Amino acid sequence: MKKIAFTVALLMSAGAQANAHLEHVQLPYQQATIIPFDASPFSPQDTMPEQCRDPLVEQYIADWEAGKIDFNSIQANDSIAVDQRFCKSMDDAGNIVEATDCKLENAPVGYLWKELSDSPVVIGITNGGKSDHNPHFHGQPECYYAVSGRARTLADGEYKWMETGSYFYIPGHTIHNTPITEDEGFGVMYWYPKNAHFDGFKYYWKDDVKYLRPAEDAFERVNRLRKAAMSLKPYGENEERFK
Repeated sequence: MKKIAFTVALLMSAGAQANAHLEHVQLPYQQATIIPFDASPFSPQDTMPEQCRDPLVEQYIADWEAGKIDFNSIQANDSIAVDQRFCKSMDDAGNIVEATDCKLENAPVGYLWKELSDSPVVIGITNGGKSDHNPHFHGQPECYYAVSGRARTLADGEYKWMETGSYFYIPGHTIHNTPITEDEGFGVMYWYPKNAHFDGFKYYWKDDVKYLRPAEDAFERVNRLRKAAMSLKPYGENEERFK
């Protein structure tokens, strides 16, 4: 019996060594690129979609609607490190930077956001002036609640208006895009239902699907919708429009 057990142990050890190269194959950046859906099959609505329900989010929204909090006073939970509780924006190279004093004029791309929770669910809030946004997708479903202003968002095959107080559900692996074309700007609370820890998410932009023709075609169809609805060129070519 001892000899058999020893032989089995050797075989298991050899098998583990032979498959050692498989240890990390499930990391997000090693996944095959998904061919995305062109747009959410849902449209903005006046009530929270069932897919979006989350008690922490619902409390934030209740406090917002009651006037207990606003963009400046809303507080993150303990899952956001103290040194990360500032207003963030991006520079032209896509690097995250601080928007000084939480002011839009200090946000290089014209919008900023605050992280509110990384666990048990990823939540954040945005404040945007007139600004273009890059179409993208990710595996996690996402929800919006419009906290201010209005903007057109990619929904059910076209660009539809989201107004203050409305909700929008975006399934995973679905391209979404919300350029802000109105002077009044637009802000949303966003969250990823039943998904925590943002550093594990993988975002896909048009440049990430090069040579995967069906995915490239999906982004091209979105570009045609942007042009038809708002006379927008592809992202990155509308600087004059959003000065």
